[in-house]
Amino acid sequence: MQILSVIDTISRWFAGLGALLVCGIAALIIAEVVARSIFGASLSFAWEYAAYFYASAVFLGAAYTMRTGGHVRVALLRGLLSKRGQHIMEIAATAVGTLFSVYLAYALIQFAYRSFSRGSTSPTIDETPLVIPQGVLALGATLLALQMVARLVRLFIGEAPEDDATREKFTVE
Repeated sequence: MQILSVIDTISRWFAGLGALLVCGIAALIIAEVVARSIFGASLSFAWEYAAYFYASAVFLGAAYTMRTGGHVRVALLRGLLSKRGQHIMEIAATAVGTLFSVYLAYALIQFAYRSFSRGSTSPTIDETPLVIPQGVLALGATLLALQMVARLVRLFIGEAPEDDATREKFTVE
């Protein structure tokens, strides 16, 4: 299905943006360390923006992580079930995860909208409009919800729910 590949592509793009934000965290912290040690001054925004970048990177990477099978799973019960039982359990778990992620996306969209409508800013000297970091979190949660729906569709149509081609294989010898 074409829409599933579009969701995968969008997830991959935003995971790439999340990776860039992790690099931004490193740059901010290095700049803060250099500013303090060489110039004896602090960058007032460094820790605040590093925290925003971190939360944004986690949320923007969540959908891609879901697609590549990177989220933590407990497979204890799965091994005790037949192939059909495993498939039914995957569908049930994915349905519950979909409901949770849709609710999370809805709640974060409402949260960001409230900040936007009230003009809320951070309580720091920078007075960052909170709709920006909250909107990014809402975007990431929405992408996760879309990826969860795509996973559910894949399970129903018999496609692999995870993209094994992009997932690294770790083996213990």
